[in-house]
Amino acid sequence: MYLTNMNLGQYIPTGSFIHRLDPRAKLFSFLMMVSAIFPSKTAWGVVMWAAVLAGLVQASRISWRALIRSAKPVAFLAVFTFVFNLGAGYFREVSKIAALTGALFMSSRLVLLMMFAVMLPLTTAPLELADGLDSLLRPLERFRFPANECALMIAMALRFIPLLMQETDKIIRAQLSRGAMLDQGNIFRRAKAFLPVLIPLMIIIFRRADDIAVAMEARGYDGGKGRTRRRPLVWRMSDTLALAGTAAGVALFFALGL
Repeated sequence: MYLTNMNLGQYIPTGSFIHRLDPRAKLFSFLMMVSAIFPSKTAWGVVMWAAVLAGLVQASRISWRALIRSAKPVAFLAVFTFVFNLGAGYFREVSKIAALTGALFMSSRLVLLMMFAVMLPLTTAPLELADGLDSLLRPLERFRFPANECALMIAMALRFIPLLMQETDKIIRAQLSRGAMLDQGNIFRRAKAFLPVLIPLMIIIFRRADDIAVAMEARGYDGGKGRTRRRPLVWRMSDTLALAGTAAGVALFFALGL
């Protein structure tokens, strides 16, 4: 069972304070936190942002199991980063302890970035996230940037990633029931064994894309210009306080040199 119960990008409504925040406030806060996590230089900085993540998980009332399960499909990036930096440390002929510490530090920062990134779709409905992106990208329309279309594509991806993973799980189960050896042999043999999975998955993707195109054409969709929203975005005092709190935390982080 490769993809059972995975919910990458799937919205989990809990009615928490974080869920009720304006998506623009959450997007701005996420960008500010990423700008602080990425250049982090000390272990204390990683610990600080891990504590912030724990607080957000507690405030959003989302279980750690759901968060980890959502980030699991991209966990290989953290493993690859760890192995790559460990090998680079040995190549530079540094001590084994220094190489291991550096690899752990780099991979832990990447894990934090993935966790914070996963928190966005878990606590924000796809339509709200698309509206927030549309609102933030709208000034670029002066330069003929398709802001609404870009936001729509992101929203559709967030909506259909869980569905496609469910379809992949069904195909894998069907192949395993027919005796397919998907988890045996070297990497080349496994890649060859996954071809019967990729072909029907691509057919499903094109079929769903065609269904979406027909549905949008039937509803007269001709771009985002003049489109109204069922639930207009409303900026509240809580959004200002959340954004100010994030800015203060990031400023303190840089002031302490973490």
